[in-house]
Amino acid sequence: MSEHLYWGDMHLNLHHRDVSRIDAVFTAARAQLDFFPIAYYPYDYQQLPQGLKSESIGLSEQSLRDWETVRAAVRKHNDPGRFVTFAGYEWHGNRRSGGDHNVFYREDGPLALPDTLPELYEQCRASGAVAIPHHTAYRAGPGSRGKDWSLHDEGLSPVAEIYSHHGCSEAVDAPLRMTQNRSMGPRVSGGTIQEGLARGLRMGIIASGDTHTGYPGVWNNGLVAVWAEELTRKALWEALLQKRTYGVTGDRMSVDFRVDGAPMGSVIKRRGEVKLSASVIGDSAIDRIELVRNGQVVATHCHAGTWEVETPGPHVRAKLRVTVGWGSGREYGLRSFERRWNGRLSIEGGEIARARGCFTRFGQRLRRVSERQWEWELTTSDRRHPEENVQGVVFELTGGSDARLSLEVEGQTVQLSLKDALRGSRVVPLLDEARAALEDQFGLAPVDIPSPDVLYHNAPKIKIHKGVPQDGYTARATFSDDAPAGCYYYLRVSQTNGQMAWTSPIWIEQ
Repeated sequence: MSEHLYWGDMHLNLHHRDVSRIDAVFTAARAQLDFFPIAYYPYDYQQLPQGLKSESIGLSEQSLRDWETVRAAVRKHNDPGRFVTFAGYEWHGNRRSGGDHNVFYREDGPLALPDTLPELYEQCRASGAVAIPHHTAYRAGPGSRGKDWSLHDEGLSPVAEIYSHHGCSEAVDAPLRMTQNRSMGPRVSGGTIQEGLARGLRMGIIASGDTHTGYPGVWNNGLVAVWAEELTRKALWEALLQKRTYGVTGDRMSVDFRVDGAPMGSVIKRRGEVKLSASVIGDSAIDRIELVRNGQVVATHCHAGTWEVETPGPHVRAKLRVTVGWGSGREYGLRSFERRWNGRLSIEGGEIARARGCFTRFGQRLRRVSERQWEWELTTSDRRHPEENVQGVVFELTGGSDARLSLEVEGQTVQLSLKDALRGSRVVPLLDEARAALEDQFGLAPVDIPSPDVLYHNAPKIKIHKGVPQDGYTARATFSDDAPAGCYYYLRVSQTNGQMAWTSPIWIEQ
């Protein structure tokens, strides 16, 4: 049976405050993910008598009640073949050692918060669960919450989280930073993914959000991709144990990596030269594919600039991204607020094959009207919440280079050919809306303001990104290498827009 690619978020921290809307969380997950192992967060901040706030340790009656609600929702929303759910929770232990892990059950199990990682592993072994370490590159030890690889059990922790909202745990010199959490940071040697692999541990790679807003699959916070035979708990679980997984930052790159035909997660016996192959389909232009062997980049396929922007003819396939957001800022004295965006994209002389949202909050709706048109209703947050301030959609288009595109958003219409869309990007500022806000709030016309920056800086904006032809977002590469004894290989893929992917390793035994 052939394998299929499925997408999930294995690290949405569902807090007590979000339990009442758990059905909405699962509905949002189903709208954009194939599977959803929810990670209930059984901790809260408590104020000590002296006034200091500290996060709780251990079970509470509230968390036990919440867990029953989570288990019921997981059973209710599981729909094999369409949308698969798993029950899970985050474990911190007594914060003394071991590092943070997410516990997931293939079917069902208890909420158990033992003090130490060895005790947690015993619980997982008895109940058929896995424990997945995350933000591993923080300092390990009391209060630090990084990963101590000496306590790792690769049978019970088959994969590890390389990227999340916290940033990248690949290595101390990884190309992406790990500076989001200023309490738990900074990143340091000892617990990085590469150091775990250097110990000889065989662990696959995933990425997932580690988000705390209740919204699943937050773009740019990490997603996990799984190559599995079918969309069922059994098939996904087996693929997880076999390490047929990889992680992306946000854009959903399809990545296939093989060594002498063996897929990611494999352990193969070879002597001498091996052949390695990479196939990538991105959501934007692919910059490079790096082959990492034992923590070092040993070969690079540089893809940027290898394709022609001009793609004349009747059969053009391309991807086009549209983003909306920005708007008024309180630093200028203006009121800021969330905003609704209604829009549609149409094509004449072609087809919109599919569309995919790059969403970071609740309030998004995207649907196909016909083969030639999609429409949407998006919600953006004000600029106090920068991660939710911009929402986007990636469209895959086919047609002749002279096919006509029509974008209509909030009374603005932009018409251009597919050929023009591939030549450059453009921005449409809603200046009239900014003028009206200045008049309404301050009684000022633009001529009354010393700097013209104020008008543009506070205008909501629509960006039409530069389109990317198929040769730009698709890449294949082959490598040859004389594999040393006991080595591993994995791929690191980068798009020109900064989005990245990391595959699970393939191990070579001789």
